[in-house]
Amino acid sequence: MKRPLEPSVEARGRVVGITDGVFAIALTLIVLEIRVPAHEMVHSEGELLSAIAGLAPRFLTYALSFLTLTIFWFGQQAQHGLIARSDRRLATLNLCFLAFIALLPFSTDLLADFLEFRTAVIVYWLNLLMLGVTLFASWWYADKNGFLAEDVDAETKRTVYVRIVKAQILWAVGAALCLISPLLSVGFILVVQLIYAFALRSSLLRNIIG
Repeated sequence: MKRPLEPSVEARGRVVGITDGVFAIALTLIVLEIRVPAHEMVHSEGELLSAIAGLAPRFLTYALSFLTLTIFWFGQQAQHGLIARSDRRLATLNLCFLAFIALLPFSTDLLADFLEFRTAVIVYWLNLLMLGVTLFASWWYADKNGFLAEDVDAETKRTVYVRIVKAQILWAVGAALCLISPLLSVGFILVVQLIYAFALRSSLLRNIIG
């Protein structure tokens, strides 16, 4: 009889399933915070353009969080592709990761409303930090307990660790820039996200062509 904590392929499959669902919900929620201007407040083309321009902070933070979710979804999927089995402890670590994914719409909304405040930037960065910590912990646990697929070599393991740590360092630099200007901090983090997004795109194209 299989014990509850015994690692299995079925347990991994359940983790993958719930992951996609949580990401889909988070991606939907972040765009719902961009609301159409109230009709009674708009009486001309100029007022409509002005109202749309006033939504700029929300479009900025939407782009930021969309890229964040995209990067972490690809990161999580890459890990799932390298992990052959899961147990209850690994599933718990993944659920902790998803808890911070579910929190991202809140930190995004906070940042959009208080873009000029350092506290809002720090809260957003802490959200990113905990995503990185839980993703790193999941990979470390799977690695140390022999849950990785047999064909995963030492170089691949090291690459996953390095990518997570490198991203966190860059985001920490971005958060530190809020001491100079919160907008500069957000801009730097957005650039980092774009670089990672293009890197992921290039990697996918290489895999398809190869």
